[in-house]
Amino acid sequence: MIAGCKNHLWVARLSIHLCLLQFAISQDHWETAVYAGDIWSYVVPESELPVDWSSIGFDDSSWLTGEGGFGYGDGDDGTEITPAVSVYLRRIFTVADAASLVSAILHADYDDGFVAYLNGTEIGRSSNLGDPGAFIPFDETTSSNHEAQLYQGGYPDAHSLDSEQLESILTEGDNVLAVQAHNVGTNSSDMSSNFFLSFGIDDGSTYYGPTPEWFQAPFTFTESSLPIVIIDTFGEEIHSDPRITAHMGIIDSGSGINHMSDPFNGYDGQISIEVRGSSSQMFPKKQYALETQDGDGQNLNVPILGMPAENDWILYAPYSDKSLLRNYLAYELARDMEKYASRTRFCELVINEDYKGLYIFMEKIKRDNNRVDIAKLEPDETSGDDLTGGYILKVDKWDGENNDGWWSNSPLAGYDGIWYQYHYPEPDDIVDAQREYIMDYISDFEALMASSTYDDPGAGYYGQVNLGSFIDVSLMSEISKNVDAYRLSAYMYKDRDSTDGRLTMGPIWDYNLAFGNADYYDGWNTEGWQMDIELENDGFKIPFWWYRIWDDETFIIAFNQRWQQLRQSIFSEDYIMSLIDSAITRIDEAQVRNFQRWPVLDEYVWPNAYVGGSYENEIAYLKEWISQRLEWMDEETLMKSRPPQLIFDYRLDHAFPNPFNPVTTIGFSIPRSDLVSINIYDFLGRQVEALFHDQISPGQHTISWNGSHQPSGTYLIQLQSGEFSQVRKIMLVK
Repeated sequence: MIAGCKNHLWVARLSIHLCLLQFAISQDHWETAVYAGDIWSYVVPESELPVDWSSIGFDDSSWLTGEGGFGYGDGDDGTEITPAVSVYLRRIFTVADAASLVSAILHADYDDGFVAYLNGTEIGRSSNLGDPGAFIPFDETTSSNHEAQLYQGGYPDAHSLDSEQLESILTEGDNVLAVQAHNVGTNSSDMSSNFFLSFGIDDGSTYYGPTPEWFQAPFTFTESSLPIVIIDTFGEEIHSDPRITAHMGIIDSGSGINHMSDPFNGYDGQISIEVRGSSSQMFPKKQYALETQDGDGQNLNVPILGMPAENDWILYAPYSDKSLLRNYLAYELARDMEKYASRTRFCELVINEDYKGLYIFMEKIKRDNNRVDIAKLEPDETSGDDLTGGYILKVDKWDGENNDGWWSNSPLAGYDGIWYQYHYPEPDDIVDAQREYIMDYISDFEALMASSTYDDPGAGYYGQVNLGSFIDVSLMSEISKNVDAYRLSAYMYKDRDSTDGRLTMGPIWDYNLAFGNADYYDGWNTEGWQMDIELENDGFKIPFWWYRIWDDETFIIAFNQRWQQLRQSIFSEDYIMSLIDSAITRIDEAQVRNFQRWPVLDEYVWPNAYVGGSYENEIAYLKEWISQRLEWMDEETLMKSRPPQLIFDYRLDHAFPNPFNPVTTIGFSIPRSDLVSINIYDFLGRQVEALFHDQISPGQHTISWNGSHQPSGTYLIQLQSGEFSQVRKIMLVK
């Protein structure tokens, strides 16, 4: 816990609550009295200005005038000035009826800092320019950089005033908005100063002009049916690098309503935090990566929102995905396929008293017993079986901190090479012997996949990879038609040889541009394999070995069989729609607030293939897209006549549905023709039914059990084949 921050946060949260109550005073509409592009008086000072420069009575006739904003270097300046430490601005406006102005918002878009005054009273300042009320000399530079947002499609900072504050500041007649804008230094490449002042008016009167198109009227956020995550950075801006220290509190009743005034009960302590993502960093709604820490800044493993204890977490920000559900849906389906995928929890986020909208709190991909469960590889493990695992690699964009890896030229003519990146051990931790081992391992795999015997039943790749993982990643890539599939955010891992030395594909990651949410690479089209898309002039190509695998008839047969099996359970339309409907019910009120904060439902946000204008339309589009995609894949995956060879493990899948009444479907696979028995036992171990006993072919199979003649309770399914035996638990509920 950061010293003194509990009291600080309580005061801040009380301030939010009281401020929102003030905004609850009814206003009829909003108008903007001062625009950044107005004609302002301005001066670039060479000495300290008179103390009354920000008051209405100050004579600014000797100042220059020009179109705001004032600055240089980034193309958002109405009046360009020479590089300077500061520029001072004044804009006079008239108030006809002060009593009708019941609230105000100062919007500030700046590079790098500012202090703003209304009739000489401070109404806002940047966190990098001293404490509120502190005098800032004309030649003082900011303590850190701050980038202007509007010119790059973002939103300006907002500073609010309630009716009591306005009553004490405004006068009828002339008033002045005055701003001192400061740079991080004279050698800075740019400077910006764009300021807007808007008023909430309590009747139908018109005094000023329309608000800017990006303007967002304030709204009340005091409670949520979702967990509330509150982060305080103590005045520091969150950057993409380096991380900053902050405090995080989580309010989570588990069920029912969470209130902003409730005590923190889900987490209450220190974190480090940074902006994350690649193309998503251009959006004003930012994603964050964070670590939970103790008071000394060391990693602290804690359970968050019911997820297993760890220290690395993601606050994912659905923005271009206006359903808010695509990543959530993909990870739910992957876990239902019995593959690890990040656990997720919906929440609402407040940072520094600013409501940020609906977020998804989720696990970061990393080696952990509850995440990617492979052997821990220490720096001193450089020989023998220890050296063989575990490793996590990825094929992805070269963004973010602590990245390293190697370029591998394709051994097969006509295909592009691949950048492989170390994910675990991290580049800072992996030692030379481990680098050489995993590079050689991948090189051997690529050489095998490039050989003419790669699909040989005995000498081919089937024993070198976990083919089931390649099939399931392909199925998730194709059912969603993810435009990044196979070539970006593509993870793979290898455990120790003594455990399982095969190359395993996954976990899946980053499905926000899936399920019809992309207007390029045919992402909108419910027909066609994403694997077949022509990647024109794109530096991020699909690895050549994916094409080899998709050319293998054995893989295609297994892919089709797995599809048919999943279509009877978690890929059924009813099941997918139930996941969507359940999530919609959970986030119903939060999504309304989210789109008040980020009003994009009727706007194109890259790379939308559909703009619905309402949340209901976005959901309807998502559902219809999935229905049509399922239908197309059904037509394309008719079962082949030849059975697959040497590709399946012995496996008893989870029954579906479970709990059930009275019928459940049991899936299982075997690697070769064998005698298989499936028996049902009650929880005391007594056999209640011999469900199956026969010689069957290799591959994926399903069988149903009707428990209508048995009482409610817990039962055990046992698969027996030779020396192999596996048991699953099921529950009959009548």
